[in-house]
Parts: sequence; C-alpha cells; structure tokens
Amino acid sequence: LYLVFLLLDFDKISESWTQMIPPNLRGPVHGFALDFQSAMSSYFRGQALVASLVGIMAAIGFALVGLPLGVLLGLFVGLLNMVPYLQLVALLPAAMLALIHSLETGADLLVVFAMTGAVFVVVQIIQDGFLVPKILGKTTGLKPWVILLSLSIWGKLLGIFGLLIALPATFLALAYYRRFVLETGEEGAEK
Repeated sequence: LYLVFLLLDFDKISESWTQMIPPNLRGPVHGFALDFQSAMSSYFRGQALVASLVGIMAAIGFALVGLPLGVLLGLFVGLLNMVPYLQLVALLPAAMLALIHSLETGADLLVVFAMTGAVFVVVQIIQDGFLVPKILGKTTGLKPWVILLSLSIWGKLLGIFGLLIALPATFLALAYYRRFVLETGEEGAEK
C-alpha cells in the first residue's frame, strides 16, 4: 500500500527530494544522483545494443546449424542477454531443439549438440571480448579494461549476483568518488 502511494506521488517526490537533504550537502548529493542516473541510462542503452547484436548473431548461428525455430531461439537469447549472463537459461531450449533437429534429420545427436554449443561459445567470446568492452566502454565512458576488471572483481566477490550488479555498482562507486571524494578534497585544499 505504501508503494502505491509512493508511485502516485513520484513526480512530486522526484522534484522535491533535495529539500530533505541538509543545505550544505544538497549540491554534491544532487550531482551524485545526476551522475549515477546518467551513467545508468548510458549503461542500459549500451546493454540494449549489445543484447540486440548478440540476438542477431545467435539467430544467424542457430539458423546455420539448422535448428528448428533457430531464429526465434537466437532472438530469445538476445532478449535474455539484457541481464548479463542470463542467456545461459537458453541452453535447455537449445538442447531440446537440437534433439528435435537430430531426430527429424537423422543427424548424429552429438554433432548437432556440438554445433549448437559452438554457437553459444562463439557468440559469448565475441560478446565478452569485443562487444561489451567496446560498446559499453564507449556509451558509459569507461575504458574496456575497467569494465573487465569490474566484472572480474564483482564476480569473484559475489558470484553470479556480482556479475549482475558489477557495472551499476561501479557507476555508483565512481559517482560517489567524483562527487564526494574529489570535490571534498578540492574544497579542503582551497581552505
């Protein structure tokens, strides 16, 4: 019930939330929120582009393998890719379609499984080695090595959950650093 009232008053709250912050912190906190919002919108635009390209590559790969509904499966992989590494959920439907393809054509089941798996591997290598660092690096303003380091650190710390929150958490940390550490340090140096 509280959430409903919060959503109904969202416009009012979003315009006046800065009044709830002490006056001496309003500027840095508002700047922090704007930095984070800008980084997240850039991240989601970049992630949507990466997911679209992954979906197209997977659709082409599955169509070349000859899977029934391969194009649809590839687009499904792209849709799942909006959440990083969630496309692994598509392994089960891909295995089922590979089994159906093997039964329909009489092709060796292991060969069809291997070709289907190869599509996943090749698309993942292209995505992780080229698309994510280049596209997300360009849209978010982060260097590719920072993105890969962020994914590695957060993934090591929190596993799959860490991979999901890696880039948003990095944007949050960078926005905090820019607004509170750098600006506070500069103000202290001036005094």
